[in-house]
Amino acid sequence: MDRIERREFVRKHRTCVFGYNRKNDGPAMTVVYYVLDGDDLLISTMAARAKALAVQRNPKVSLCILDEQWPLTYLQVYGDATLEEDFGQAVDVLRRVIDLMAGGTCRRPSCPRSSAWRARRTAS
Repeated sequence: MDRIERREFVRKHRTCVFGYNRKNDGPAMTVVYYVLDGDDLLISTMAARAKALAVQRNPKVSLCILDEQWPLTYLQVYGDATLEEDFGQAVDVLRRVIDLMAGGTCRRPSCPRSSAWRARRTAS
């Protein structure tokens, strides 16, 4: 894939495997939904979760963007993640992710302990 095709692949999909370094042992991976904000991928998580704590320790993350059709296609993206401290933005990302998961408008109340992190692509 060329650069334009890679960007389109990321834009057209919604799930990825998020990889990060744990404090001890090997790397951890978890499946998450993401939304886009320009070139940034936004993911919502609880502030006390391992993902958020890991990003605070080491912002280097990897994302394996998944195609949800068979045969499985994927694209690996590497970047630096930052935690967003703005509560309003964290709530907005949470609502966007819930909308994406539900396929409609979010009607759930926001969680006051939620946070969002932003992954800026550095390589793919």
